[in-house]
Amino acid sequence: MANDRHTSYSAEALPKLMTFRLSRLQARANAQAARILMKHAGISLSEWRIFVIIETNGKIAPAEIVRLTQFDKGLVSRTIKKLHENGMVRIENSESDHRSHLIDFTPQGFALFERARPIMRRRQKLFRDALEPEELEVLFRAFDKLDLALDDMEDKL
Repeated sequence: MANDRHTSYSAEALPKLMTFRLSRLQARANAQAARILMKHAGISLSEWRIFVIIETNGKIAPAEIVRLTQFDKGLVSRTIKKLHENGMVRIENSESDHRSHLIDFTPQGFALFERARPIMRRRQKLFRDALEPEELEVLFRAFDKLDLALDDMEDKL
């Protein structure tokens, strides 16, 4: 019985599991981004991601950040709280929903975002340049297919 267990997920088989490879690649990419952001801007990866969402969408509700990104609600809340305490974002009441708040840059926060943006753009370019344009297109099509497969998978398991 124990022998069967070891043959189905051997050390050699692990690198062939898609979810393992995706997880490992994501972990390495996130760790690298976190080091770069701390070195160049003194911010965390989650803070950077909140900055990118604000820059892309303008003033935004925390619930909308969670919906758009699928980030953990608690992590988003803690990150926004830290950014607010450090004077990087301001929190306003929403005019359309008084129970909700909107998050936006402060001038200090936007300046920090602007300082980090060039290095993160360069990193993104280097990452994308590792693939030929055709490979990149196939990769993104594959991501889209895997997203759809995840939606359908729940019913099949």
